[in-house]
Amino acid sequence: MILFLDGGYTLADGSAACVESIRECAQDEELVSVKICEGMDWDGIYRHLEDAHAIVLAADVYLDSVSANVLEFLEKVEQAVIGGESIGGKFYAILYTELYEGEQTSVAMEVLKNFCVHANITWGRGLGIGGNKVEAVSGRRSLWNRFRRSAADFRQRSLREQALFIGEKLQGTDVYIKPEEVSRKEYIRKMNHEMKKSNRVKIAQNF
Repeated sequence: MILFLDGGYTLADGSAACVESIRECAQDEELVSVKICEGMDWDGIYRHLEDAHAIVLAADVYLDSVSANVLEFLEKVEQAVIGGESIGGKFYAILYTELYEGEQTSVAMEVLKNFCVHANITWGRGLGIGGNKVEAVSGRRSLWNRFRRSAADFRQRSLREQALFIGEKLQGTDVYIKPEEVSRKEYIRKMNHEMKKSNRVKIAQNF
């Protein structure tokens, strides 16, 4: 069984992309998806953790960290392991950041690796994805670009590769990616524009 932990994340091409990629590579294996939130069924979570051959966490990264809900979840799992629960599945991470470089998730990735050490869980592989808001800069299309793959699809190859590692329960080197088809300068400029527009809307709503 593969346990997919939704730690709160957003994808330009649909929030189901991770799960679907994993399903395609592990068709004969059950996949259980759980949303990390307050008021979780911890008895059920512990049973899933015991049964899982692979544990996958997908989460957004802000200010070098995953959300407080995810950190609290990891702390409770670590306490349960210390208390005697057995977790044999390998741990895989898929982390997203709005910053351009996927390497910006590396600090949060180290936090997850540290958790695995303390919880005695084998680290499988990490995937850090930068430019999570790349759809905001892919609106303009030249005639030539119509014959090219959309920049928003840059994640798919890496997600499929990560899914292969998960499906086969393999260990590998962590990978960090960024939207190569969109320049860093263009991405930041568009992100700043979107932020200013959002702030103007909020100010207008307050009056």
